[in-house]
Amino acid sequence: MERLPYIDEHAITVEANRADTWSALLRVMCRDPGDPATVPTGFVLDEARPPQRFALRGRHPFAVYRWVFELDEESEGRTRVRATTWAAFPGPHGRIYRSLVIGTGGHAAVTRWTLKRIAAAVLTEQSGAAASDYTDVFEAPIPPGDARPAEQMFRDALGHERGGGVVLWIHRHVLGFRLGPPSSPDHLIGWRIARSDADEIRLATTGPLMRGELTLRREDGRRATLTTRVHYHRKVAAPIVWAVVGPMHRVIAPRLIERAANAPRQAHAHHG
Repeated sequence: MERLPYIDEHAITVEANRADTWSALLRVMCRDPGDPATVPTGFVLDEARPPQRFALRGRHPFAVYRWVFELDEESEGRTRVRATTWAAFPGPHGRIYRSLVIGTGGHAAVTRWTLKRIAAAVLTEQSGAAASDYTDVFEAPIPPGDARPAEQMFRDALGHERGGGVVLWIHRHVLGFRLGPPSSPDHLIGWRIARSDADEIRLATTGPLMRGELTLRREDGRRATLTTRVHYHRKVAAPIVWAVVGPMHRVIAPRLIERAANAPRQAHAHHG
């Protein structure tokens, strides 16, 4: 295939070895994880070299493109997954298409979402939990010396909005969750605290449409991750409701984990 112009690269660190991360990548990217050729519509398999490199290519009248995932061993039990894109957009229609796909940030958002799905697939496999109908993971670096337990980080992230504000209203009246007190020793944003230790807090709630889990974890004292899992009870109604709420969640969740990780720094700046 011809040499194509470089577009961008995005990456995420996964808490698993390369073999397990490769398996998660195939579960996310292939209709049949046992057959790497069963890639998404619009692509064909260009290369599958386990557990190192997974490359896709494709073309249509407005673009020629290549999407490559590379798995690098960062340390024992940790893998850095890099997703790199090359593409050409021939002709005036190609330039318009490029502005729509690349210029709007849509391609970058899809790539980051795909990487987070791979990380979430690893977590699901490691936990042995039943596969969720929706999973995402967001992360943020923890400042050096920050030893706050996970629950304190979550409470700090909520700040004066520990009751959840509009989020709590959406959880109760749109998602239909049965919520407890907005904030108490056993609840946050109305969700029950199912587990809380130094490195992890897990919140859980349920309702007629679906049940949800929110997990904030400290990873090696260097990063914090926020994982959301949604399990549908109503297989028709629940996906429709989540399709409405999901985009808002994907705006709020990364901001929440950023505030959780940076609360001490923000407090210092405020008092300074």
